Amino acid sequence: MNSAENGANLQGVTYRAIITGIICTVFLAVATPVSDLLVQGTWIAACHLPIGVVFVFVLLVIGINVPLKKLGISFSNSELIVIYCIMLIPAGIPSLGLSAYLVPILASPPYYATVENEWGTLFSQYIPDWIAPTNARAMRHFYEGLPGGGSVPWTMWVKPLILWSIFALAMYLAMICLCVILRKQWVERERLIFPLVQLPLEILKEDKSSALITPFFKNRLMWAGFAIPAIIHGINGLHFHIPAIPQLKLFFDLGAYFTSKPWNVVRPLWAIIHFSAIGFVYLLPVQLSFSLWFFYFFFHAQSVIGRAMGKPITNATGYSTKGFAAYQMAGALIVLVLIAAWRMRSHLADIFRKTFGIGADVDDSSEVLSYRFALFGFIFGTLIMCIWSIAAGVSLAVILTVLILFYITMIAMTRMISEGGMLFIQTPFRPLDLIIPVTGSNVIGPASLTILAYQEMIFMFDIRSSLMPGVMDALKLSEGSILGNAKHPVRRARLGIAVILSIIVAMVVSYVTILVIGYRYGGANLSRWFFVGGPQVPFRRLSDMLFHPRSPSGVWLAFMALGAVFMVFLTLMRSRLFWFPFHPIGYAMGCSWPMIQLWFSIFLGWFFKSIILRYGGLRAYVKFRTFFLGLVMGEFLSGGVWLVIDFIAGKSGHRIFLF
Repeated sequence: MNSAENGANLQGVTYRAIITGIICTVFLAVATPVSDLLVQGTWIAACHLPIGVVFVFVLLVIGINVPLKKLGISFSNSELIVIYCIMLIPAGIPSLGLSAYLVPILASPPYYATVENEWGTLFSQYIPDWIAPTNARAMRHFYEGLPGGGSVPWTMWVKPLILWSIFALAMYLAMICLCVILRKQWVERERLIFPLVQLPLEILKEDKSSALITPFFKNRLMWAGFAIPAIIHGINGLHFHIPAIPQLKLFFDLGAYFTSKPWNVVRPLWAIIHFSAIGFVYLLPVQLSFSLWFFYFFFHAQSVIGRAMGKPITNATGYSTKGFAAYQMAGALIVLVLIAAWRMRSHLADIFRKTFGIGADVDDSSEVLSYRFALFGFIFGTLIMCIWSIAAGVSLAVILTVLILFYITMIAMTRMISEGGMLFIQTPFRPLDLIIPVTGSNVIGPASLTILAYQEMIFMFDIRSSLMPGVMDALKLSEGSILGNAKHPVRRARLGIAVILSIIVAMVVSYVTILVIGYRYGGANLSRWFFVGGPQVPFRRLSDMLFHPRSPSGVWLAFMALGAVFMVFLTLMRSRLFWFPFHPIGYAMGCSWPMIQLWFSIFLGWFFKSIILRYGGLRAYVKFRTFFLGLVMGEFLSGGVWLVIDFIAGKSGHRIFLF
């Protein structure tokens, strides 16, 4: 490569792009807790294409970069991609991805412990004094607000937050390294479609007629799609502020019509119109989108049959998914990852050869990290989490098993986003839910169960804001060949450094923001989930297991085995019969919380695409693609605009997207 080409390779990751990305990250690290906890509005970081990131990115592209173009100092497309990636990866950290769970949960046992629940005597002795603040008075002030003249007790929070941040950073390192290991197989060899990266790419796509504004913002079909959610959410937003204005319903409780046995077992059964979900589903293969909503009802059919036979149909602990379905999905996810590993066996062999110096022919120069760093970084991150957990009281065998199961879950979930375009993901189980049916809870021990109550709730209970899918999308976006300007590809190594900095900034700023909100307003007066329900979930489950130890369960293991076998069947049929209509990802998603919310929108997206392809062909599909991306834009920007309006008006509880 000549010097001119080397210079071009550096132009994407400029200092001004990095600084702009960090500034945007700081803004989102403040705005996200304010939205989630104080305004209690739309969760702007609760999916893998965060509303907050899209909102800020569009403002940057239109509101800032257009005037800069007039001055001749605008950001290049490569720089804008860098800024987007720097915002995207840590976007979930201030919300469900870390901080909005971590801080309230650390304060929960001293505040919610009572004589009746016996938390103080049941498991408090297993909580090391370095893991969380123990001053009951200070924790009460966090949940109820400081008295007049009081100040935030920063000193007692510094140590536990730093120590938990070490655990979190080790996990993030392992996730980033996993993504580097997976990238070439998924991006270059299997060429997964990565639906969630299509919107920023479309926004930046230029043609010969592009001047100040890209063709995306000149497209009439885009604005037609944009107008539908913008008008409907606009009317509903006015209704929220002025109840006399009629509301346009987007939520329908179909479960209300199923009240008699055995049909009542299908509840909750909601039909919710999420315009952004409809838009992204349009990008998916019809086989996949059909399978997503088909298998949702496939599991409901199993529930009805089981109830009709007199079988007890109960939910998985802490989730809305039925227990038998959760374990089938667990078996399916494990098989999904094993099949993925088998398909990339030659790539894994290349990584090991390169790592140990016997693969000179293996080129890893285009990766964010070298394969050697990725492999040893993954091991190092895992080792740090193990040491941290052992110091806290977890046995080595338990924490290793938990982390292996968590990695399997995250690889499977990231695959579903990269291939299936799921806006958000959530499994109806945690690692302990898969271990206890084999060992029982007594074998794990009360000390391990206590620390895992923290770790699972903070990092593994609700993974819709987890960092790993964002990293994989960023690696896809950072390809020079897809930026539309081959002269300015992103320099991955410098991008990696910028991302690490943005992660640390997001953590620190969101910690401070949440502590200020809690102590100023009193957490218990704000979001019921983040300050009341969520912080008690892990310790209620823990106390229940300590009072009523779980025994090994052959039934749950049988359902897991059934899910694994059926997943193998689906995979084999799909690989051998081109006409086979069922996609394995649909079965693996099952009737999880994302599908409970999104199945109807997925059905609509599948229906519209099927009709367009049938009567208009490929040309019509390509033509209307921009219309459906407009649906996404309209809903996401409406969410951001109404959040600003609600904040200024001092109104809370207005959510237009996801629950």
